[in-house]
Amino acid sequence: MRGRLALAAVLLLAAPAAHAQGGPGSDTVAVYVETGASAEYYNEMFYEDAYIDTTFLGRRMVDTPEPRYAGMLYTLVQGTRGERRSAYRIANELSLGDKVQREALGIDWRSQLAPDWRLAVHPAFEWRHDRSFERDEQRWNGTLGARLRRSFGDEANAIELGALADRARGQGPGSEFLPDRDAVRGSLALDHMGLLGDEWRLGYSLATRVFPDSTSRDHYEHAWEGHWRRPLAGGHVLMIETTGHRRQTHDFVTTTRDNFWEEAAVIEGDWRTADRWGVTTRVEGEALQYDVEEPEVYFDYWIARARLGLRYDGGFRGTVTVGPRAERLMAALSPDESYREIAGAVELEVLGRHSLWDVTPAVGWRAYDQSGRDAVVVGLHSSYAFIDFDAFVDQPIMGRLRLRTLAAVRYESHADPSQNAVGIQFSAQVRWGAR
Repeated sequence: MRGRLALAAVLLLAAPAAHAQGGPGSDTVAVYVETGASAEYYNEMFYEDAYIDTTFLGRRMVDTPEPRYAGMLYTLVQGTRGERRSAYRIANELSLGDKVQREALGIDWRSQLAPDWRLAVHPAFEWRHDRSFERDEQRWNGTLGARLRRSFGDEANAIELGALADRARGQGPGSEFLPDRDAVRGSLALDHMGLLGDEWRLGYSLATRVFPDSTSRDHYEHAWEGHWRRPLAGGHVLMIETTGHRRQTHDFVTTTRDNFWEEAAVIEGDWRTADRWGVTTRVEGEALQYDVEEPEVYFDYWIARARLGLRYDGGFRGTVTVGPRAERLMAALSPDESYREIAGAVELEVLGRHSLWDVTPAVGWRAYDQSGRDAVVVGLHSSYAFIDFDAFVDQPIMGRLRLRTLAAVRYESHADPSQNAVGIQFSAQVRWGAR
């Protein structure tokens, strides 16, 4: 869902910016500026044993509320050069808050070198100072990437070469959880982008990462991807995707965290049953295998998930999807982590000309394999019922003023009441845009 929301938000923002156009063949330029204020609230509520010196006070509810406030300035400049043979996009976001300050700059430059050759270069930089949750961490990250694409025949088939260099540095309390790194990656991909027919893509990449403060974590990473999408008669669509990683340390080390295989696969179908009705299906699996397992720390596991949804297109630029979801996790060496989960969800999506609503409530039950009879807890976890509520809203208020809100609430009612928990995340931004 988050990927679709990000794409829709970009489209909503970019649409009003592409207005400064000249005649056929002439270059264009557009500037969009957005400013506003944001408020965020995070909280985790759970039970834990409480003490005063050595006096045991029993189980008590503990919460970790964290409100944040910030002002932001977003600037987008996009246009073309060389009689539209090159296109560029420069986006800068500055956020200054009481707990978090952030500056992010991203540039995307694309040039048509020849009728069949296209080059894309995309440097990016981000600096962040985070003083939330008793941290005082400063971190910056810089990347420089490039892609060279060669099209063949009717431009449906192409080969793509890619390269990426990445550097990240951090300092201060909290930075120890994300070590400094330097990385280089190269990639090769073949794809077919048919206008009305099949789409497919096969890709491979090789990366090396070096951690200045930890030579035991230096590693290589092989990665592969596969994608196939086919429209069927009657408006049906079938899609299959697979990804995988093989990570291996440069030198022999006693720890196993960076020596593993990881695979994932998805099969998704969208089936039209009537003009306004359809059925969505999604089956996915992922697995992780370490070269050497360490119980309770680095252990092999696999996860299988399945979703079924009955979708109704209301004709108001929105859809409603209702259906069950199931999930199964297995970990032979750490059976305390194995569970079965069943849930039901309702997803409402409304996409207007300049607005987007995505609201998804869900309820379900997770049963751990090691929960004993009559809800007596044997393992680390107890089974629980849960309620989830996720919402994203991007809505004009008046004139050039708009509201962007993200909310996520989760409540867990455990068979062992001492493990009951509540998680709350809320973010609201009021933005004013000018072009």
